[in-house]
Amino acid sequence: MTARRGSALIVSLWIIAVLSVMVFSFAFEAHQQAGINLFVRERNRVTRLIEPGRILGETILLGFNDAKAWSDGENAKELDEEDRFYLEKRALKFESKCTVGPILLDESDESSGTVTVEIQLAGSGSSNGINVNELYAGGDKNYALRWQMILKASGIDEELEVDAPEADGRGTKRHNLMNLLIASWNNWRDTSTSMMGPLPDLNPQEDDGADEAWYKQLNERLEDEARGKAARNAAKEEMLLPRNGAIPDVKELASVRGFRDFPAVLTGGLLHPDADESEENPRLKGIVNVFGTSGSAKVNVNDCTVEQLLTVPGIFNEDATTDGDTAESEEIARAIVEARTVMPEGEDVDESRDWWPYKDWQDLCRRVSDHANVDVGQEANEYLCYTPDADTVFQMRIVAASMGMTHEAQCECYVKDGKVRYLKWRED
Repeated sequence: MTARRGSALIVSLWIIAVLSVMVFSFAFEAHQQAGINLFVRERNRVTRLIEPGRILGETILLGFNDAKAWSDGENAKELDEEDRFYLEKRALKFESKCTVGPILLDESDESSGTVTVEIQLAGSGSSNGINVNELYAGGDKNYALRWQMILKASGIDEELEVDAPEADGRGTKRHNLMNLLIASWNNWRDTSTSMMGPLPDLNPQEDDGADEAWYKQLNERLEDEARGKAARNAAKEEMLLPRNGAIPDVKELASVRGFRDFPAVLTGGLLHPDADESEENPRLKGIVNVFGTSGSAKVNVNDCTVEQLLTVPGIFNEDATTDGDTAESEEIARAIVEARTVMPEGEDVDESRDWWPYKDWQDLCRRVSDHANVDVGQEANEYLCYTPDADTVFQMRIVAASMGMTHEAQCECYVKDGKVRYLKWRED
């Protein structure tokens, strides 16, 4: 009897132990699930906060061009009542950089989460290049000179002649390369379907350039030369005619007569890749990264490359005939780019920055001269600008935070037709 009671006690203890483990397990699982739910809830919250941050950034981008420079007589309180973000818009316009926040989503609830938005010019280069659509007869009045400097800086001598193929493929004709390229681009870009006449001072010929009839003949020849149905269909799909308007992508230059015959003009390399380098076969730098397809034909000195500056009179020596002349122009252009990274002396500036934008022509001349002891020609001022325009590409960073958790989005965008348009978007 005693033995049975002992066994029952042991069984009862085992049952209690097992039930205790099960209860503990359920409690732990419930606690863990609560933690997961909290994480998911806060993660969803910071993810959702990206959208208000995007709207906040767009508010700045859509209004910064209307911002006015600081003045002694301004009333900061009135300006703040009229526009909550006037300081940020001003900073973006005149300093090419601004930060908004951190701002509470709900000012009455400190746990509602915050958003911070940072906006600055996107990296220098093609994204903010010179608008090639303005470099034609109906745009920049000095377009031919600008093109000559661009091509000369790339390594093309103004006297260089080439044998360019005819549309029918039955031979070639001698052309001045600069004249061929500039005239052909004008025919592609302008609103006329007729052949453009010769340009001045470039050994002109009446048939420099290419009109719509020229490309139609080229397309017919390429289709006839295609072998097989697939090749002929591909040739038809690749047929292009002059746009007779603004091009949407710089890559379209590769379809223009002259550029299509000598790809190295755009991409760099030997003009004739199958021959040895020589005076008649120079090695080119390539010009595709000089251009963009929006904005103006001016160069924003606060967001530009050395190559883009070498398209500006007063920086590039128009009469350069030797490597020494070209080297002097490159030295001036490099000094302009490098002086942006030197903190101006004797001014109240943001020391946390790693570059400082030029305010105006006088500021540029002074800082460049102090940095490298070089002078920028006065005529350059006509081709330079110091604040972003409506089509400038910006980099925007949005950081959302809530309960110690953060979520970040980065993008590149620009303003067009009253809307912010996005080129890239990435979230962590």
